Amino acid sequence: MRVALFVAFTPLVIVVPSTAQPQGREREQLVDQVKNAIDRGVAYLRRNQSARGDWEKGGVIGIGVISGGQSCLAMLALLNSGVPPKDPVIQSGLEYVRKIPQVGTYVVALQTMVLAEVNDPRDQPQIQSNVNWLLNAMRPGFAGWSYGPGLDGGGDFSNTQYALLGLQAGKQAGVRIPDAAWKVILDLYKLSQSGDGAWGYTVGDPNPRLTMTLAGFCGLHIAGLELKKGRQRLNRETGVAERCGEYEEDPFIEKTLRWLARPGHFGYELANHMYYNIYGVERAGRLSGRRFLAGRDWYREGCEFLIRKQQRDGSWNGGAFDGGTIGATSFALLFLSKGRTPVLISKLAWGTDGWNNKHHDMKHVVEFCSRELFQKAPLGWQIFDCRKADPNRIRQEAAELLQSPIVYLNGHEAPRFTDVQKEIVKKYLQEGGFLLAEACCGSTDFTQGFRELMRELFDKEMVPVAADHPVYHSYVPFKPNEAAQFPLERLDLGCKTVVILATRPLAGWWEENLSNEAKGLIAFRLAANIVAYATNMERPKPKLTGVEIADDAVEIKRARNFLEVGQIRHGGDWEPAPNAMRHLMAYLRQTHKLDVSLAKTDVRPAHPELFHHGFLYMHGRGPFEFDAAALKNLRAHLTTGGLLLADACCGSEEFDKSFREAIRGVFPDAQLVPIPTSDELYSADLNGLPIREVRCRRRDNGRTSDLRVVKPELEGVRQGDRWVVIYSKYDLGCALEKHASSDCLGHDHESALRLASAAVLYYLRH
Repeated sequence: MRVALFVAFTPLVIVVPSTAQPQGREREQLVDQVKNAIDRGVAYLRRNQSARGDWEKGGVIGIGVISGGQSCLAMLALLNSGVPPKDPVIQSGLEYVRKIPQVGTYVVALQTMVLAEVNDPRDQPQIQSNVNWLLNAMRPGFAGWSYGPGLDGGGDFSNTQYALLGLQAGKQAGVRIPDAAWKVILDLYKLSQSGDGAWGYTVGDPNPRLTMTLAGFCGLHIAGLELKKGRQRLNRETGVAERCGEYEEDPFIEKTLRWLARPGHFGYELANHMYYNIYGVERAGRLSGRRFLAGRDWYREGCEFLIRKQQRDGSWNGGAFDGGTIGATSFALLFLSKGRTPVLISKLAWGTDGWNNKHHDMKHVVEFCSRELFQKAPLGWQIFDCRKADPNRIRQEAAELLQSPIVYLNGHEAPRFTDVQKEIVKKYLQEGGFLLAEACCGSTDFTQGFRELMRELFDKEMVPVAADHPVYHSYVPFKPNEAAQFPLERLDLGCKTVVILATRPLAGWWEENLSNEAKGLIAFRLAANIVAYATNMERPKPKLTGVEIADDAVEIKRARNFLEVGQIRHGGDWEPAPNAMRHLMAYLRQTHKLDVSLAKTDVRPAHPELFHHGFLYMHGRGPFEFDAAALKNLRAHLTTGGLLLADACCGSEEFDKSFREAIRGVFPDAQLVPIPTSDELYSADLNGLPIREVRCRRRDNGRTSDLRVVKPELEGVRQGDRWVVIYSKYDLGCALEKHASSDCLGHDHESALRLASAAVLYYLRH
C-alpha cells in the first residue's frame, strides 16, 4: 500500500493547485484583478500629473467646469488608493490644491475632502473657511447648493451632494457644524422626494434620475447620522433608549430602496455620468452598509464592470459629464478602493423588523477599533441579509459571511431565524467565525430567545463569562467592577469562545458614539476587547477575498489507497478540536489532489482497529495514561508503517507531560528529539515550497506572546530511516479548526495547515 501511495503522489503532482472549486478561485482572481486595476489606474494618474502638480485638462463640464475639480478628484482617488500623503505625487498636488480659490461648490467641497484626508494640522484654517463658505449658501428658501456665487444656475442635487460630502469631511476633521444645518438638509431631501421615492436634478423636477436618487439616498443617511445625538433619549445610567429604533428618515429611505429595486432603474451602463454614477453607487452601498442594492451585489458587479472598461493605459475613458478621462479614472479608483475596504463586522438581518434598532452602532464601533486596535487601517461594516438565501447555497453564503470575522445582531424580541439562516450561522461559527449578540435595551425576551437558539444549533448552554476571561483583557484589562457593569455570556467551540451575548445594554452608547463618557468609554473598550479576542488582532482581508469551505456532502469514490485519519481516543480530553482533521483533509484534497476522506475514525490505542489507519492523529489538553496493551499496540503499528501526528491543545503543559511519558513507554530506547529545519519534512521536494518560517504564539516571561514569525519547532521519534512520531508542543488542532484563541499557545491557521500537511505527505512518501 505504501509504495502505491508514493507513486501516485510524487512532488510534481502534489504542488498542482486544485481547480475543484472554480467559484472560490474566480473570487480570488477578481480580488487580484481589482488590485491590479487600482495599481494601473494609480500609475496612469501619476504619469499625467503636470509639472505644476495639477491634473487640469480643461474642456469638460460639471465637476470640471471650474479649475481645480479634476485635480481634487485625482488627489482624492490617489489617497484612497493607498498613496501616502508623504509621497511626492501627493506633496506636489497639495501645493496646487491648497492654492485653489473658493469659487465653485464642487471644488470647495472636493478641496475640503482632500485636505481632511491628508489630515495635516496646517490645513485646519482652510477646512474651517471652506465649511463656512458652504454654510453661508444656506439662506432662507434654501433649495440646495448651486455651482457657486455668481455662477449660472440655481440649486441642484448634484452640487448639493458634493457640498454635503464636503461638510461631512469638515466635521470629521474637527469642524463644528450646527445641528440646524443638518436638519435643513434632511428636510430638503424629505420634502423634495417624489411620491415613488426618486429625485430629479432640481427641486420640482419630475424626471427621476438614478444619479440624483443615489445622491438623495446618501443625503438622507448623512444628515440622519449627524442628527443622531440625543435622538434616542438614552438613559445614561441604564443604557436604555426611550425612543429606540425611531428614525424620521427611515420611511423615505425605504421608498428609495423600492424605487431602486424596480426593473430598469439601477445599473452601471449610463449614456452620460457613467463614472460619476458608479461613485454614487459606492457611496450609497458603503454609507448604508448594504451588501446588496436593488437585490444586486453592487461591489462585485461594479468591479467586474470597471475591469471590463479599463483602457490599456490604465485609465477609464469618461465623457465631459464625468470630468473627462481624469475624472472618470478618479471616480473608478474611488469605487474600487473605498468599496474594497475590509469588512470587520457584519450586522445580521433577521425576522421582519427590529434587527436594526441602532442604525449606526457598528459604524462607530468599527471606527473606534480601527483607531485603537489597527493603527487607523481602513475598515468597514455591512448589513448581511440571508433571510431569503437559497437552501442549496448554505456553504457559499457562509463563505461570504466569513469575509468578515465578526457577526453582530441585536433586538428586543427573541431572534427569529429561518432554517436556512440557522444553518448558515452554524456553518459560519464552525468554520472560524465569531458572533456577538446584544440584548437591545436589556431585553429579556431577546436574551432568552438567543439562548434557546444557541441551544438548538449546538446543543450547548450559554454560560457566564468570568472576569478573568481574555475577552475582558484582550485590549484594555477590565477591573472586576467594570466587568460587572456589563456581564457577558459565552459559548465555546474547541478552546475558543465563538459566541458572546451581552445581556445588558451596550448599543446605546455605541449608537451615539459616546466614547468620551464614563460608561460610554467602558462600552467602547468592551467592544474593542471583544474584537481583539475574536480577530486575534489580525486585520480582515479586502472585500471579495474568497474563503473556502469544504463541502461535507461531496465524497469521492473510495479508491484502494483511500486515506482516512484515525484519531486516538485517549483517557483525557481527547477531542477539543473535533473538526481539525476535516479541515486538514479538505485542504489536502483541494491543494494536493489527494484521495482522502473528510471524515475521521475515533480509535482506541489498544483496539485492533488501530491498524486500519496508517496515519494517526492525537490531540488533547489534559493529562492521560496509556495502559500496557495500548503501548504495545502503538509500538507495533508505528514500527510497521504507521505514523502519529500529535500536538498539545493550546500548548497544554499537562498534555505535553503525559505525551512525553507515553512516548517513553512506547519507545523505551528512543526519545522525542527536535526535527532539524534541514529535514526532508520541511523541504520543497516534499511540500512544493520549503517550510522555513511559521507564525506561532509562544510563552514570553510567563505570558502568551502575539503571533510572530519563528522557525518551525516540531519534535519526532525516528525508527530506522523515517520519523514515526511527529509532535508539536504548540497547538495545531485548534488552529486547523480556526478556533485558536488569543491566549492559545500555537500556530495560526495557515502555519498549522502547512505543518500538518507536511506530516501527511511525509507519511505517504514513506
